Amino acid sequence: MFLDTPPPAEKQLGLTDTFSFSCHSRLSCFNLCCRNKYLPLTPYDIVRIRKALNIHSDDFLEKFTLYRLDPNSGFPILSIKMGDKDGLCPFVGPDGCTIYNDRPTACRLFPLGRSSGISGDGTAREEFLYLLDTQGCKGVKEKKVQSVKAWRDDQGLLPYIEMNDKMLGLLFHPNRDDSKHLDQRQQQKVMVACYNIDLFRDFVFKTGFTEQYKIDEETAKRVMESDVALLTLGFTYLDGTLFSL
Repeated sequence: MFLDTPPPAEKQLGLTDTFSFSCHSRLSCFNLCCRNKYLPLTPYDIVRIRKALNIHSDDFLEKFTLYRLDPNSGFPILSIKMGDKDGLCPFVGPDGCTIYNDRPTACRLFPLGRSSGISGDGTAREEFLYLLDTQGCKGVKEKKVQSVKAWRDDQGLLPYIEMNDKMLGLLFHPNRDDSKHLDQRQQQKVMVACYNIDLFRDFVFKTGFTEQYKIDEETAKRVMESDVALLTLGFTYLDGTLFSL
């Protein structure tokens, strides 16, 4: 999701650029794209899917995710755990995605990819959209043509992009030493505040967090009731504490 360098200029797409694509059950490749793939999960992806499944975030992380560390930063990165025998995504059924309304960012974007970062002077967010290598996908040969913007809007990507980009403030934090990985304590903070939303809620309301960080009553009520508000608080908490001098 976050790349140090943008894709080549000839591959970059603007919002008004168009491409051909349509996915439906009549295609011979239907559901095959959900097999033996690396599907990263953002914190917002996990918030949406966990809520759709109505399970505790501890259980979701254990059952459905794989964990690794980014080799450049030491930030935790989670992805969907594919089936051991068939390599199939656990959320795919005979009729397609069983969590379609809450499917992850990568699935919504396909056949597009998106990378984002901070401009060289550190003042602005940069976004790069591009066509992925879609070898074997029959959908890209369909006659339906749409603009990048129309696809982005149709797939409900805007709230995903908004929440995903909040991670940029952590990855490109001015106090973060690019030459050093996160230590174990920092990694644990990220895992709890970004990925284990139920554990973070307990941390906020059962440890004196609200008093220490002067969380007002209205905000406390909002984060108690809304996973999205709680995740936003998590980003704010990490921004203020992860790289404190």
